[in-house]
Amino acid sequence: MTPDPPPTSGSPGSPALSGLNEGQAFAVGLLGGPILVIAGAGTGKTRTLVHRVAFLLEQGLAPSQILLLTFTRKAAAEMLSRARQMHANAAAVEGGTFHSLCHRLLRQMGRRLDLPPNFTVIDRADSEHIIKAVVEELKLKDKGDKQFPKPRALADIISRSRNLELGLPETVEALAPQYEDYIPQVMGIAKGFVAAKRRQALVDYDDLLFMGEELLRDHPEVRRELARRWRHLLVDEYQDTNAVQARLVMLLAGEHKNVMVVGDDAQSIYAFRGARLQNILEFPHKFPGTRLVKLERNYRSCQPILDLTNAIIAQARERYDKHLYTEQGGGPLPRLLRPRDERGQSREVLKGVQDLLAAGVAPERVAVLFRAGNDSSDLEVELTAEGLAHVKVGGLRFLEASHIKDALSHLRVVANPQDYMSWQRILMLLPGLGPKKAQQIIAAMVRATAPPGYVVALKNLPLVAQVPELGELALLLEAISDPTLSPLSATEAVLEYYEPLCRALYEDHPRRLRELEELPSLARNYDSLAEFMAEVVLEPPASRAEEQGAGRLTLSTIHSAKGLEWDHVFVIWAAEGRLPAGPTLHDPTALEEERRLLYVACTRARQSLTLLAPREHYSRGQGLTQVRLCRFLEDLDPGLLEVPRMGPVFDVAPPAQAPASRGSQRQERPYAVGGQVRHATFGLGKVMGYKGDSKILVHFGRFGLKVLLLEFAKLEAL
Repeated sequence: MTPDPPPTSGSPGSPALSGLNEGQAFAVGLLGGPILVIAGAGTGKTRTLVHRVAFLLEQGLAPSQILLLTFTRKAAAEMLSRARQMHANAAAVEGGTFHSLCHRLLRQMGRRLDLPPNFTVIDRADSEHIIKAVVEELKLKDKGDKQFPKPRALADIISRSRNLELGLPETVEALAPQYEDYIPQVMGIAKGFVAAKRRQALVDYDDLLFMGEELLRDHPEVRRELARRWRHLLVDEYQDTNAVQARLVMLLAGEHKNVMVVGDDAQSIYAFRGARLQNILEFPHKFPGTRLVKLERNYRSCQPILDLTNAIIAQARERYDKHLYTEQGGGPLPRLLRPRDERGQSREVLKGVQDLLAAGVAPERVAVLFRAGNDSSDLEVELTAEGLAHVKVGGLRFLEASHIKDALSHLRVVANPQDYMSWQRILMLLPGLGPKKAQQIIAAMVRATAPPGYVVALKNLPLVAQVPELGELALLLEAISDPTLSPLSATEAVLEYYEPLCRALYEDHPRRLRELEELPSLARNYDSLAEFMAEVVLEPPASRAEEQGAGRLTLSTIHSAKGLEWDHVFVIWAAEGRLPAGPTLHDPTALEEERRLLYVACTRARQSLTLLAPREHYSRGQGLTQVRLCRFLEDLDPGLLEVPRMGPVFDVAPPAQAPASRGSQRQERPYAVGGQVRHATFGLGKVMGYKGDSKILVHFGRFGLKVLLLEFAKLEAL
């Protein structure tokens, strides 16, 4: 693998080659064969892919001969929209995710694998529901056994076994050793899970990829047809692919070898999802004759931030050598702060944010990043107490909400009548119908007719006379089964039917009904109900509440922050046991990924970067312990970081023996942080901290966080 000479193809006046730096133009202007683009953070990889699409079209390729694979449909749509500004034919280029590609292929050719075209795509929550049913059906759990793995744990073990391509026993031993005694049961559950999916024509995320691979691998005629259809393959974020995705790339490009993959080995941080760093490192060996292009000019960060990130990643064991640089002006050195404890860390971040806001920086241009979701709990209390609006990235996704799943289940049983899980869900929404009765109704429908006639069978059940609501459900399903009805009309009919049920089921129904109003706007984009049902599961949309970041500070895990950027970034808990995380400290491979996590966190910053690492931490089991600075920062050149002398350490509470000075209004802090208290109005609560010396922060179970005046709170310590 040797570097190529500068590109000689393409017209100098070509729109596709204009406005690019030397490295980008080099990558875009290459003609055929395998190409690996190592694109450092902020170096314009998206721009390179966009121009590559336009360049191929300029060379006379038909848009139907190009396939663009990304990790979100939104990314693919945005890239092709930008390419269309250079070449109108880009509108007809196919783009999407690995999962959506396999979904399309299985809809068209899945019968070769005995998969009916009306199969249902299920999400993780659906998988857990099926697994729970399998456990009950096979009677694998002893009553009273509280150690038996929950459905969520079982779903995770089964999925990770497939993505990591490890046997179930090896997966349990490596990732969930607490369940080693249950390995025989786990294997039985996995087998029952597969059988239940096959019986109901259900396909989960993992099935899409593996069945897509099976289709291409075992049916040469399919492979040859697709090779003729797509003459050039472009793949984004290649460092995030897992083993089966890499094999799919091999199968799709195996005939012509015209494949360009773009990625950054230094940003491979999703091993827990099955992402495999070796895919990008081994690409030149899998595709002999690969041409390597490195993008190193950064358009995001100031040079001091790049100097730090270059030094962090330079110590990585396996990597492509690269050195990020910028032609922008200077900038401040990244800062390293070592407050005494977590409360001091929170107050340092709070002060830093307030200084930025006072200087006119918009809140949405500031982010606080951390390794794990619970790392920000103390900071959230401080921000809430100060009234600083913030959004935390993560939490329940739109499609995972129970009311959304309720509504969609009515559409799913019409799209796939064999989806017994969705049948059970919609039946149990009706008053007086529990799991047992719902199963009896489903069994009666199955006995009465084949799947296409389930709705008619439901309508004719004797039980309808006793349960009028069952008749109403049958009428709804009969109406939306009309093949001439659009997905939009079917969705609106379901929402009209479901509204009174939602009001009866949920106390917070106004919020839930507002969120349900998003479904028609999604449904109108599809021509068939089956396509709508599959696509919203393949890439579930975020709710509008999750998308509204204007006017709010962002708190985010590093994993969720990848691909995003802010002017000013704070990274908290840059300390041993947090970043890198405790479980990784004795695993060299996991430690390497922790290094890359820190690299990703730091490269999110444009103008300023602040790293914080408390010097001590109190834990219930160990008491007060000293905290070591993150090992990836310890051995760096001191000139890469500004380490200001810290001011007075932040005490959680003043020493009990310290007398108040004459005339002082200081009050004692009589309630221990973390302790329980009772309030006459708000009931039981947990002390979260203090705001100054006159106010206390208490989180009450029913009323949330309250800031109370100590003088008047009249709390009772428990």
